Amino acid sequence: MKDTGRAYKLASPQNWLGGGVPFPLNQSFIPPPPISDKQRNEMYRLYMLDPEKNSVRALSQTFHISLDRVDAILRLKGMEDAWAKGNQLQTGFVRGMERLLGVAEFNADPSVAEDAMINEESELRSDVHEADIMEEAEKNDPARQRYQRMYWESLSEFAGEATVPAALERSRRTAERLAAKAAQLKARKYLPIIPDTGTIKTPKEPVQISTKEGRPDIHFVDVGTKFLDVASETKRLARIETRARFRTKKAAEKQKLTV
Repeated sequence: MKDTGRAYKLASPQNWLGGGVPFPLNQSFIPPPPISDKQRNEMYRLYMLDPEKNSVRALSQTFHISLDRVDAILRLKGMEDAWAKGNQLQTGFVRGMERLLGVAEFNADPSVAEDAMINEESELRSDVHEADIMEEAEKNDPARQRYQRMYWESLSEFAGEATVPAALERSRRTAERLAAKAAQLKARKYLPIIPDTGTIKTPKEPVQISTKEGRPDIHFVDVGTKFLDVASETKRLARIETRARFRTKKAAEKQKLTV
């Protein structure tokens, strides 16, 4: 506290250990300030006011935030709104943390807010914009991949290659292969095979496109049993089989009486 720690005795905005960065040994980590609570409240208020006009996509375009992030903000604000009934929120703590993290003041006026958000996006939130693009990239699923990154393996200095990453990759490929096999078995069990006729032909491709001049193309996608509830379908088939046995039994009894 006499030399190095003196600068950190009192809290102040962005008073990082590394000077311009939070961690001295990780100079590449420059976190942008989070979105202010006022802006989150305004987004939630607009959505609740008119969910169709102020949809997730509309809010994403208005506030320059990714769709997933808007969805997360609305979900959390909804939970907060439900929990706050009869409870006291720590708004003072939020304001204090926003000041320390350098959060820009949000102005609900459209013209002022638009200019402020554009400047913030171009200067302080450039990393967030790039992260949003990566998150929305095709076949990028951070919700699943984040668990894989949590695994770590300690190695001695000359121990060679790590074994955990390769094992995780093998497990992932095995899981994909088993999932594909299970989907095939599910389709064979619950999807009836209808033979082709002179007027009905089974498409060979899973996606069929219908085009008409002056109209947008219509894509018909064969999803197979992707949205099939196995439990409900099993019960339905069991009921059909029970009714069939009952009808067979009644027909046999009726035939006996006739004879």
